[in-house]
Amino acid sequence: MPARVLVVERSPLVAELTLRALREAGHAATLAHDGPSLERALQGPLDVVVVDPSQAFGFADGLAERLRTLPSPPHLIFSASRPVQELERLAAETGPQGLAAASPGAEALLAEIKRVVPSASRMKRVLLVDDSDTTAWILAQALEAKGFEVHTASSAEVATPLLLKRETRPELVLLDVKMPNIDGEHFCRFIKGSSLFAGIRVLLCSAADEPELQRICREAGADGYVTKEAVLTGLQLDPA
Repeated sequence: MPARVLVVERSPLVAELTLRALREAGHAATLAHDGPSLERALQGPLDVVVVDPSQAFGFADGLAERLRTLPSPPHLIFSASRPVQELERLAAETGPQGLAAASPGAEALLAEIKRVVPSASRMKRVLLVDDSDTTAWILAQALEAKGFEVHTASSAEVATPLLLKRETRPELVLLDVKMPNIDGEHFCRFIKGSSLFAGIRVLLCSAADEPELQRICREAGADGYVTKEAVLTGLQLDPA
C-alpha cells in the first residue's frame, strides 16, 4: 500500500522534484504551497507530512501542534539543506508524536518514509542501463538496499532482452545517455515508441548537462532525469 504523503514547499522547482521522486517510488504525493492549501490537505487522511522548516509558512512548530490535533496524526519529516544535527534538534523540539528527521535528498527521504510507514515499502523492478560497470554497481547497491529488484545492462543491446522477458521486465529504466553503438536518446525513443513496453517509465541518469537532458525528455519522451553528480552526491559516494 503506498504512503499518503503531503509535501509542504513554496519553491516550484523543489516541489516538482520531490513530488516526482515520491510518485516514482509508488507513493500518493500531494503539495501544499501556502497556508490555505495546507489546511485543505489536512482535511484528508495522511501518513506523512514532509516539510522544509524554512518553507513552512512561518509556523513549523505550529504545524507540529496542528498535526497532533488530527484524528490520526501523520509522521512529520523535516527535510532541508541543513546539517542533520539541526534537523534532529527541530524534530525533538516538536514533540514525541512520531516525528522524524531526514537529511536532504530523495534517497534519504524515501528511506525515511519506508522506515516510518512500513506498509509503503513494496518491491519495484528497475533496469539500470549504463556502460560504466562502476556506476551501475554503485546505483544497484543503493537501490537493492532500499528493497528494489535491480537488473543491469551495459548496453541497449543487452538491455532489450531483459525488457522483453516477463521475469525481468522493469517498471522503471534508469538510462545513461552517452553509450557506444546505440546511445540513450535512441534507446529511449525505442522504448517509448513500442507498444510492447507500454507503462515502462524511463528516467535518464547521465553526466550530460541539464539542457541536453531536458531536450531528450522533450524529444525522446523520457519521463524525467537526474544528473549522476546529484545521485552520487546524494548517496555520499565518490563519483570517481
